[in-house]
Amino acid sequence: MKPMIFFSDLAHRGHSCNAMPFAISLVLAYALKKMPGAFDYKIFKRTDDLTQELDQDIPHIICFSNYIWNASLSYEIARRVKERAPKTIVIFGGPNYPIRRKEQEQFLRANPAIDFYVYRDGDLAFTKLLEALLETGLDAQKIKAEKRVLPSCHYVTDDSLVVGAELLVPNDLDEIPSPYLTGLLDPFFEMNLVPLVLTTRGCPFSCTYCQDGLDYTNKVKRHSRAFIDDELEYIARRTKAPRLQWADLNFGMYTQDLDTCRTLARLRETYGWPQFVDLHGKNKKERILEAARIIDGPNLDGGAVFFSASVQSTDPDVLDAVKRRNISTNVMLDLVTRGHTLFDNSFSEVILCLPRDTRAAHLRSLEDLMDTGVSTVRSHQFLLLHGSEAATTEDRERFGMVTRYRVCPRTTAEYHLFGEAFVRPEIDEVCVANNTLSYQDYLECRQFDLTVEIFHNHGLFREIMALLITHDVRASAFIRNIFDLVLSTTTPLSPVYAGFLRETEELWETAEEVEEFLRQPGVPEKYRDGELGNNEQLMYRALAVFNHMRDLHDLVYALAQEHLAKAGGLDAITTEYLDELKAFSLLRKTDLLDTQRVVSHTFHYDFSQLRGGRETDVAVIQNNRRDDGITFEFFHNDSQRKMIRQFIDIYGTDNYGLGNILGGGTNVTNFYRTYRTV
Repeated sequence: MKPMIFFSDLAHRGHSCNAMPFAISLVLAYALKKMPGAFDYKIFKRTDDLTQELDQDIPHIICFSNYIWNASLSYEIARRVKERAPKTIVIFGGPNYPIRRKEQEQFLRANPAIDFYVYRDGDLAFTKLLEALLETGLDAQKIKAEKRVLPSCHYVTDDSLVVGAELLVPNDLDEIPSPYLTGLLDPFFEMNLVPLVLTTRGCPFSCTYCQDGLDYTNKVKRHSRAFIDDELEYIARRTKAPRLQWADLNFGMYTQDLDTCRTLARLRETYGWPQFVDLHGKNKKERILEAARIIDGPNLDGGAVFFSASVQSTDPDVLDAVKRRNISTNVMLDLVTRGHTLFDNSFSEVILCLPRDTRAAHLRSLEDLMDTGVSTVRSHQFLLLHGSEAATTEDRERFGMVTRYRVCPRTTAEYHLFGEAFVRPEIDEVCVANNTLSYQDYLECRQFDLTVEIFHNHGLFREIMALLITHDVRASAFIRNIFDLVLSTTTPLSPVYAGFLRETEELWETAEEVEEFLRQPGVPEKYRDGELGNNEQLMYRALAVFNHMRDLHDLVYALAQEHLAKAGGLDAITTEYLDELKAFSLLRKTDLLDTQRVVSHTFHYDFSQLRGGRETDVAVIQNNRRDDGITFEFFHNDSQRKMIRQFIDIYGTDNYGLGNILGGGTNVTNFYRTYRTV
């Protein structure tokens, strides 16, 4: 009888990790190529599907992908399987694993249900391990007793850690079959999962906070043109998801990426997919801009490109500390500046509390980016990731890192296996202070991050900012004034900020304290109900946008009038212009998910000329007041209705779902009602 192998790339029920089980299917695809007919297999993404199958049949071998969003869940299932069937071989692989030998041994001894850990890329290494297991009649203990050294394979014996030399993937990535073209992922198209595509492996950069900033991944390898085109065509014919997600560590900065973009433009014309594409190369600005132009070509509707250029910090001391020296900050800033002038969906990000970060450096990084005109500036918390240099003991001590632990959002669902219920959430380790940034500064920076998220990102108030810029009011200064106002006075947004701060401080000193808290009666239910444990930045931004749009406008336009009055620019025409611009903006942006609402309104200014939100358009509009008026009708078009339905189907409309809709690789501007003159 052929051995049965389960391949599991799990996601917690309701978690935002909704991509195809792509990486683990690559491992399977290569094993099937090298060992056809040698084993049977099943692939799992949904945890409930796996637990139900295990209740019926326990395989000979069970494999798990190990990421920050599924590590605890995967191990808990592995532990229970091992207790029920000790001879079942448990194999883990993935980036969520230490890079120092001492810490690797500690990891494996702390997780004794794991028989073997496949280190780095698993495609070739797993096949070598499987060949050894089949040779011994699936006798894992024989391999361990012999201390057999297998490439890119780690395991512990009673007295030692056995480590095989790292096995590199081939230079020609086409040697590894596509799990799409081989049909392995066909069942997952019906699950509303986002297609994940890989055209290159490797990253030439060395950022210490990243699991891919190591020598092993520095050489970039790629698939052929035919391979990429065939795979994308295959996906376009089958997917129900509106977007494409890259597994590439950089996309858009290589010459070959331009040909991939031409393929995407053709697929968009033929199939209407993908509706959204992220470009996230770190250098080669001209090429990235050209890639965006190709995808958002003249024969298409535009708005597909989500233009990403992440700087993480603009402070030279911080960049030096995290070894980001080989990425030009000036190039990145110029990239987002020029990207903003060409595309609506420009994006950059920073990380709070990196080594040598300070309150002033963090706020300045955000302000530098806002003043370039980039439409979205997102700040992330600094997670200490297994597999990154920053998580090593040396770096922690060197930079005086103070870390706390939190429950990863939406990882507290209850599961059932072998007649028992269990909850096994993921626990993140977050850096909340260091030897240059205090915890109180950290909390204030987090609230500033939320202010940027609500009032600046996606150009929510781009139209009013265009007017302010004509009076020399910088975007960063205006956002800073909003921040001072919402923190110093009571406004309709005060509950939003209070909830955000409360959830930001859901932190514990040790992972054990988190687990103890979760064992208290009723606590897991609070996490499942959304009372605790959300992605607070995205969720509270979504609550502000979806539930407080009028309050946001009232605050912004009142403050804008104050700035204009101080600048001597608030005359009768400008006052009327502001009132009508506010009404125009609200008609487009209120109740964004209500796709049936159709409204008409008459204005004295032709705001259709302000589509780009550029300050040069403001004077043209103001100087061409229409005494007879111009009437606009506001509505969602058929394409928008379809898109909104797709996002609601994927994420739902609870608070957590709303946060993922706005943070799920799209732009809130795509939800604004379109308009036409009547």
